[in-house]
Amino acid sequence: MSKSQCQKKFSKNAGFTLIEALTVLFIFSLITMTFYSIFSVGTRYILESKNRLGGVALANERMEIIRNLKYDDIGIVGGIPSGNLVAEEDVTESKHAYHVKTFVQYVDDPFDGVLPADVIPTDYKRVKVTVSWNGVNNAQSDISLVARFVPAGIEQAASGGILAVNIMGSNGIGVPQASVHITNSSVSPAVNVTAMTDDTGNLMLPGAKQSIQGYNITVTKNGYETVETIDPDSVSYSVTDTPASVVEGMLNMKSIVQDKFAKLKIITTDAQGEKLPGVNFSIEGGRILGSDMMFVPAKPTYNLKSDNTSDSDGEVDFGDVSPGQFFIFTIVKTGYTLIGLSNFANVDLTTNEYTLLKPAEDVEDVTMRFAENDVNSLVVQVVRDADNTLIENAEVTLSNSTGFSEVQTTPKSGSVFFPVSTTPLAVGTYDLKVTMTEFNDYMATVDVDEDKLVIQQIKLVANEL
Repeated sequence: MSKSQCQKKFSKNAGFTLIEALTVLFIFSLITMTFYSIFSVGTRYILESKNRLGGVALANERMEIIRNLKYDDIGIVGGIPSGNLVAEEDVTESKHAYHVKTFVQYVDDPFDGVLPADVIPTDYKRVKVTVSWNGVNNAQSDISLVARFVPAGIEQAASGGILAVNIMGSNGIGVPQASVHITNSSVSPAVNVTAMTDDTGNLMLPGAKQSIQGYNITVTKNGYETVETIDPDSVSYSVTDTPASVVEGMLNMKSIVQDKFAKLKIITTDAQGEKLPGVNFSIEGGRILGSDMMFVPAKPTYNLKSDNTSDSDGEVDFGDVSPGQFFIFTIVKTGYTLIGLSNFANVDLTTNEYTLLKPAEDVEDVTMRFAENDVNSLVVQVVRDADNTLIENAEVTLSNSTGFSEVQTTPKSGSVFFPVSTTPLAVGTYDLKVTMTEFNDYMATVDVDEDKLVIQQIKLVANEL
């Protein structure tokens, strides 16, 4: 074999090619990543198991402490029933932070009947200890233990009455797992307790001390409006949701309506739909807190009342609001005239006050539309001659002798704006025709002036056929 042939053979078998090297590197990386992922998952499971064991041990420890208390001392400081236990505290166990929540509640056991058949509804106490912690990847985890504690000897009546709180929506259906915070500083010891409604929206608290309109209640739930009782002596109007009362030995019911939020955003635009900032308006509405009896009829007091100006994007975003009626009034934009609103329920044409209806979970935006005052243009508003109510779906035709012709259909606001394009109308006389089923046709002429917005109200008369 020649020297050159040996060199060629040696060069072919001298090492890996680039493709072979990349293949080996890929396989090595794949194996490494697989083992790393398995190791990471295993580590997370080990840490979470360790945290959970610590939480279980802490819950058992707290429950054992409660078991060694006298029956009369089993209760929450500021709770119903009251006692020596702390409602919430932070604890470090095995170098990990835990949050411990304890809740104690009297139970009216149906074994011997329930109120009013059972004159002693405080049969035993149920204790729930919940330990929560931030686990792996900051995920929230928790563990709960529940135990019942029965008094020694013959059943004896506890002092106080039963405070029954019923949280329901406007549809009459109970709101489950709503957070009910109850305070009362007029009794001793003072009450400061938070509990959750059951699956039917009810919360029963036997053993509440007698107090007339002393139990202040705040109800919260994610996605729902916050409802608070109001001390009637602190306001000048008649309150809808007054603090709850408890009469000794009685079942005392307190019902509160809580609905899901609606969303409210006001958008202000010009006649062509472009953003129009700097629009001023006032609004009030939402949840009715009470009624001002100085007016006849009584004037509702709402939880939303404010004066507003649309921002640079032509918006005022109120975000989550209590559902209900909203009234928009005193609408002003210098140099512009309001053409109308979208998604309104009613309007008072003498005051330009618009009424909106925002049911629970409604997310529709409301658009205010304005026309510039110093542009050759025309607004035609169509109303019924009998009662001046707005007419929707009327056909409005504007034309002239030079061949201009535009046809528009009135929206719910009853008003249309000419021209359709951004080009102003030519100065001169135009023919105006309005037609609508069940109404007589309307025909007239209208003059369009230089640098002026002309507003024409048309009253249609119902035909007699």
